[in-house]
Amino acid sequence: MTDDAKQNFAALKAGGMLPSPRGVALAVLELTQRNDTDVKTLTHLVQTDPAMAGRLLRYANAAHGGSLRHIASLNHAIVFLGIFRVRQIALGFSLVDHYRSGACRQFDYMGYWTRSLATAIAAQQVAVQAQCPPDESFTCGLLSGIGRLALATVFPAEYGELLAAGLDAGALRAAETDRFGLDHATLSSELLEDWGLPEIFHQAVRYHEQPGDAPYPAGSRVQALTNALHFAAKVGMLLDLDAAQRWERLPSLYHAAAQLGLEDTEVPSLVDDVLTRWQEWGRELQLPARDFSDLKRLLMAPADLAGEHAAALPVLPMRLILVGFQADGCQAMLATLTGLGLQVDSVADPAAATGLLGERGADIVMVQLPDCGADAARRVRALCAVNGGRQTHCIAVIPAEAEAGVAALMLAGAADYLTVGHTEAALLARLNAAQRVVTLQSAVRTERETVIRSSAEWARSNRRLLQEALTDPLTRLYNRRYGLDRLRQEWSYASHSGAPLSCLMLDIDHFKTVNDRHGHDTGDVVLSQVAQLLQHNCRKDDVVFRFGGEEFCVVAPCTPIQEAIRLGERIAAAVRARRYGANPAHLVVTVSVGVACLAAGDRDAEALSARADQALYAAKKAGRDRVVALSRTPA
Repeated sequence: MTDDAKQNFAALKAGGMLPSPRGVALAVLELTQRNDTDVKTLTHLVQTDPAMAGRLLRYANAAHGGSLRHIASLNHAIVFLGIFRVRQIALGFSLVDHYRSGACRQFDYMGYWTRSLATAIAAQQVAVQAQCPPDESFTCGLLSGIGRLALATVFPAEYGELLAAGLDAGALRAAETDRFGLDHATLSSELLEDWGLPEIFHQAVRYHEQPGDAPYPAGSRVQALTNALHFAAKVGMLLDLDAAQRWERLPSLYHAAAQLGLEDTEVPSLVDDVLTRWQEWGRELQLPARDFSDLKRLLMAPADLAGEHAAALPVLPMRLILVGFQADGCQAMLATLTGLGLQVDSVADPAAATGLLGERGADIVMVQLPDCGADAARRVRALCAVNGGRQTHCIAVIPAEAEAGVAALMLAGAADYLTVGHTEAALLARLNAAQRVVTLQSAVRTERETVIRSSAEWARSNRRLLQEALTDPLTRLYNRRYGLDRLRQEWSYASHSGAPLSCLMLDIDHFKTVNDRHGHDTGDVVLSQVAQLLQHNCRKDDVVFRFGGEEFCVVAPCTPIQEAIRLGERIAAAVRARRYGANPAHLVVTVSVGVACLAAGDRDAEALSARADQALYAAKKAGRDRVVALSRTPA
């Protein structure tokens, strides 16, 4: 954020009008900011608000899909969630309770919370793709648009004027910056930072509406969360639109899903799950009931409804330039194309079009020509040759009487043609053909201008990239980078909540001998087989990853030392009982296991993993094929 924007936020905060938690939620935020906060005190505070206590219990039981036994007590729920998560949940639900209406008449407060709740649930559903725990993703989604509510709260009249103008998303952000010194996305980001939420939250929220502008490296967690919020916000928007508007937004929904690695066949069931959960949470939060039967029908059977909504036939987002169209036909064409989700510019002559192509590039150029003569061919050739437009798909629009000479335009570089007075069906057919051709040419210039071969294929590609970023290619376990990141997260929650946390370091005994005697190919098979056994014998909530070489690590949340030792012994026994290699009858493998539990004096997650590594060294020194725990007073 710029210095001016920061100063403007500081001024807004000083005015005391920004949305903020109240009552017990405010007390929870203040209590959890203290270093000496304990679970018992926090539990007593939350118990004074029965609604909040009930929501925390509900949330804790739903957070991990019921993978743990039912949580019946508030104290257990708070221990399970951790103080940081309780703080986030209390903040979000308090804002829902206290900002259901306001002075900005043009701002739909209930519609805003409908979208926000759906965004939260959708973000929770794609938590794996976001590389974040589900409950963190929920909170981030719920608060991702809080800047809109803030502007409506602080500037009800002025913001109402902007909303009444009916500006598109980009124009609205620009108008917000001009009027208030910062836009709603920047304000959302700054509010989350001010409330003490994790840095990754406010970084992702800042760019989630325009992920192509985010300055984050590909494969990073913050980029993954940004893309997940972008998709979740698209789902949230669907719930606040009428049927016709939903048809118009479908292409961008599938486009955002593909960015996350979600195939088109996965989207309907995911959205249906969001709807089901929204109905449940909507009742809990006393939001108005909504009927989404049309949305379910739309997602499950779009082909059956195509005739009913032909103008909204999904076309993946592309940039298009109209060249030389007469004024009477240009407006109708613009309305049709923008309704399909295309980004459209209109220019009067080819010279202006070449300037746009050189500056921005484009996926399609539609040029209206008086005939198919030599001059028309030169215009087409010039458009196709301009730098930045070299792979641009050119569609010539010609009079019907000139159709016999269209071959000259094709030789000049035109990819397709339409006749003046064409039907809308013919236009859609040309655009779909253009989409396929442009995709095959890989005409990718920027993320927002990427044309996808198909949403399913692109989703699979993105899923592979995400998988590669998170996993070790040989064992298919999580890689070291992801595993250590999760260890730090779990350490942070456990150290503040008092919940136990254990770490197990495992090493294959005499692995060098396996490689020397049987070859590295056999060694790779052994590594993969041991990894499978680890995955099979650990629990759903354990994080299993390859630490490096023949060494593995297990992060075991909510697991005291004795339970972790039993887990290590179960793994060691399973490894010992199996035979390995391509010819498994003769090769026996064992592992040494070191166990450590979060203890008083552990300053960071690295201290915990270092003690587990020391215990592993002790196990190997004591003769291998055993489990050793490094004793220390638990935290």
